[in-house]
Amino acid sequence: MAIKIHGRQLSFYVRTAMLAMSEMNVESEIIEDDMHSPEYLAKVNPFGKHPAVEFDDFILYESRAILRYVVTNYGGLHLLGSTPKEKAMVDQWFELAKTKYLAGDFYSMADLAHIPMLHRFVASSGKESLVTSRKHVNAWYETITSRPAWKKIVEQYPDV
Repeated sequence: MAIKIHGRQLSFYVRTAMLAMSEMNVESEIIEDDMHSPEYLAKVNPFGKHPAVEFDDFILYESRAILRYVVTNYGGLHLLGSTPKEKAMVDQWFELAKTKYLAGDFYSMADLAHIPMLHRFVASSGKESLVTSRKHVNAWYETITSRPAWKKIVEQYPDV
């Protein structure tokens, strides 16, 4: 049974949840509901925000909490870093000139969380040169957006 992600597919935060599921090869579906309706507020998220993710026995909201839960519970521990230092670096910004990814030389949640927003910026702002003209930023962008999980999201939801 697919995990239900409540929210609009064009939301950056919803896309981050979608990408986390895709990275872990977990089937998910988007439920586009009215986040201000009394039913949504009562049953899904009392704060009236997206995303909210419906797992088997509970609903989780707040995109970072969702990301951490999915990565931890569906085989993505490598995305957290393997040492205390790497784990700390995932939670902190790091210079791209020194490493391949944001938190070091490994793909992590820090990278995953930025793909949807940066992809939209490059695809629709007319200012893609802000990314492409920067050697390390562009190399990072090309690397993270070429991941099979992201390609799957873009194929499923072309407007992403």
